[in-house]
Amino acid sequence: KDEILRLIFDDTNVWNEFTHRSRTFSKLEVDTPPSTRKFTGLFRNPELTSPQGFQKEAEKAVRRVKLLINRITNANTDEELRKVVKNLDRLSDILCSVIDTAEFVRTVHPDQKFSQEANRVYEYLCSFMNSLNTNRELYQVLKRVISTPSISSQFSSEERQVAHIFLRDFEKSGIHLPSSDRDKFVQLSDKIIALGRKFTHSQILKSTNIIEVDSSCLDGLHTGLPTKNGDIARLSTKPWEAQMVLKLIKDGNIRKKMFIASNSATKEQIDLLENLLRTRGELAKLLGMDSYSHIFLIDKMIKNPDHVQKFLRTLADHHRPKALTDLYLLKEAKQQEIKCKELPIVNAWDRDYYTEKIKASSTQPVAPISPYFSVGSVIQGLSRLFSKLYGISFEPSEILPGETWHDDVRKLNVIDEQEGKIGTIYCDLFNRHGKYLNAAHYTVRCSRRVDDDDSARDIPPDMDISETEELATPDQGVRLHGRNGRYQLPIIVLTCDFARPKENGRPSLLSLVEAETLFHEMGHAMHSMIGRTDFHNVSGTRCPTDFVELPSILMEHFVYSPTVLSLFAKHYYTRKPIPLDLIRSHLKARSQFSAMETQYQILMALLDQIYHSTLAMSPDFDTTAILANLQDTVGLFPSVPGTAWQIQFVHLFGYGAGYYSYLFCRILAGKLWKQVFEKDPLSREAGQRFREEVLKWGGSRDPWLCVGKALQDEKITVGDSVSVSLVGGW
Repeated sequence: KDEILRLIFDDTNVWNEFTHRSRTFSKLEVDTPPSTRKFTGLFRNPELTSPQGFQKEAEKAVRRVKLLINRITNANTDEELRKVVKNLDRLSDILCSVIDTAEFVRTVHPDQKFSQEANRVYEYLCSFMNSLNTNRELYQVLKRVISTPSISSQFSSEERQVAHIFLRDFEKSGIHLPSSDRDKFVQLSDKIIALGRKFTHSQILKSTNIIEVDSSCLDGLHTGLPTKNGDIARLSTKPWEAQMVLKLIKDGNIRKKMFIASNSATKEQIDLLENLLRTRGELAKLLGMDSYSHIFLIDKMIKNPDHVQKFLRTLADHHRPKALTDLYLLKEAKQQEIKCKELPIVNAWDRDYYTEKIKASSTQPVAPISPYFSVGSVIQGLSRLFSKLYGISFEPSEILPGETWHDDVRKLNVIDEQEGKIGTIYCDLFNRHGKYLNAAHYTVRCSRRVDDDDSARDIPPDMDISETEELATPDQGVRLHGRNGRYQLPIIVLTCDFARPKENGRPSLLSLVEAETLFHEMGHAMHSMIGRTDFHNVSGTRCPTDFVELPSILMEHFVYSPTVLSLFAKHYYTRKPIPLDLIRSHLKARSQFSAMETQYQILMALLDQIYHSTLAMSPDFDTTAILANLQDTVGLFPSVPGTAWQIQFVHLFGYGAGYYSYLFCRILAGKLWKQVFEKDPLSREAGQRFREEVLKWGGSRDPWLCVGKALQDEKITVGDSVSVSLVGGW
C-alpha cells in the first residue's frame, strides 16, 4: 500500500489501472442492466450527480433547519433546554455541509454549470444563515440556557465553548439592533459575500497584458517568442513569464516595463476592492464598532487592532536591521554592475534580478533538487511522517463514477492505528486550464458526534410526516475504536497547481518551495482529521484565524529537516536517496534574503490592517495611495507610480483584517519547532505532545492555553498584551 500510494500520483499507467479497477460497478450493480445503472454524485452524495442537485440539497437543509428553529424556540422543559446548544450546532452543521461543499465546487469545478449553481446556492444559504444570526427568538433561548445554572453547570467544556461562540455570533450580527437595522445587517453581509466573490474570481479572469521590447536585450531568454518586424519581442505579463523577466533580464528598463505592466490595475478593479472595504466599514459602523478590524478581532488570539499593531511593530523593529543588511547586499550588487561611485537606489523591479545574481555568485552551482521530490514521493513521505508522529497513515481509496469533479483527483483514506479510518482527503494537485491557481484546503464536512442527535424529535407530534417534503438526513456516523458514540467523519479537499505527470512515465517533480506548499496544506488536513470533537462548531480547523495556520506552518519546518527527507526524498528514476550535501546547498540558498521576505509580509499585514481601519469610511479613501505611502515608509523599495498591486492581494477577502495571522503563527510554529521537534523530528513523544495539547482540541480550547501547554510556558497561557509582545520578540 505504501508503494501504491506513491505510484498512483507518479505513474499514469498505475493510476489508470487503479481507476479502472476501482471504477467498476459495485457488486450490487453487477447484475443490473447497464441502462439502469446510476453514477454516484460528488463526494458520493447521490443528489450531486447534476448541478440541479445543489438546489435540492439546499431545500432539504432549509426544511430541516426550520424544524430545528421551531424545536429550539419552543423548548420549555429542562430536557429540551438542555439540548438547545446541541441543536444549534446541528443546525449549523446542516447548513455548513451544503455551504462548504458549494464553496469548494464554485471555486474549483471545471464545469461552469456546476460552478454557477453552486455559487447561487452558496449565496442563498449564506444569506439565510445571516438572517438566523439576527433571529432574536433563538438568541433569547440561548441566553436563557446559559444563564440557568441548573442547565449550564452540566455543560462539558466543549459545549460551554460552543454556547459562547453562538452567543458572540449573535452579538456580532447586531442582535441588539432594531428590526430595520438587523435587515440592513443581512443586506450588507450578502453584499460583502457577492463583492468578495467578484474580487477573488477576477484574479482567475484577469486579462494578460503584452509588452513589446527589443529582442536583442533579452540575453537569449525565451528564444522563439513571437516577434514583430523581426526584432521586437512580445512578452506576456502572465505570472511565470513576468517572474522570468524580473529575475533574469539584465536591462533595467525592460524589467521596469514588465513590473509596471504586471502590477497595473484598471479603475474597475480598484473600485471593486474599495467597494468591498467600504461595505465592511459600513457594517462595522452599523454595529457601533470603530472599524471592521475591531469586529473581526473580538474573538481572535490578539483580540483588538491595538494588539495587532503592537505585535507587527515589535516584529518590524526586530527584523528591520536584518532586512536592511539584505538590502545593502542588493545595493552593492547593483553598484558593481552599473559601475557608480555611490550606493544606488534598489527599485522594486531590481529586487528579484539582484537577488538571483547574488545567489548565483555566492554558491557553487548545485544540481536540481526536484528529481527527488516527485508528488508521489512527497505524499508517501507525509504518510510515513504522520505514522511516526501520530500513528496515522494514508491509504489509496477507490473512486466511484461521478464521485469527483476531474479524473486527476486522487482519494486517500486516513487511517489511525488505534481508531481505524478517521477521515477522507481528496487530492486535486495538478494544473489544468481555468483552475484556481492558489493552493488551498477546503473542508467539505466536519467531524462531530451524531449518535446523540435525537433527530426524531425535530418533527412535532402533530405533524404528518407522510405529507412533509424530503428533509436533510442526519449522517449515521461510525464507531471509532476507543471512543464512545458514533462520529461523522471529516471530508476535506487539497488543491494545488503542480505540473502534470508526463505520459512517458516521468512524474510531476516539485521544487523545494512546492514541496513546502504540500506539507503546509497537509498540516491543515491533519488538524481536520485529529481535531475531532463532539460539536461541529469547534471541530478541526474551526478555530480562530490567528491559530488555524499554526499546524500548517509548523509542517513547513519538517520539509527542511534532513531526518525527515531521509524518509522519502529519492530520485524518481534511480530511487537513490537524496545526497545530504545537496540538501544543505539548497537550504543555504533558501535561507538567503529571508529577512527581506519577512519585512515584505509585515508590510502586507500592516496594509490589511489599514484597509480595514476607520480610514475605509473616509471620503478620500484611496487604496493605491495608502499602499504607496506604506511602501515608502515601511517597505524596503520605493513605491512605483502606475502600479496597484493591492488588487492581487486576494487574501483581503478571505483573511480580511487577519493577514497578520500568517506572521503570528509563523513565529509560534518556529518556537514549537525549536523547542519540541527540532532535536528529533520523528519522535512519537513530541508528536503526541502536539496532538494532545493542540491538534485534538480543534477550536474547543483557548488557543493561548494550547500553545502555552505545548511549550510548557505559563507566561504564554495568560494570553494578554504581555504574551503578544513576547511572541513579537521571538
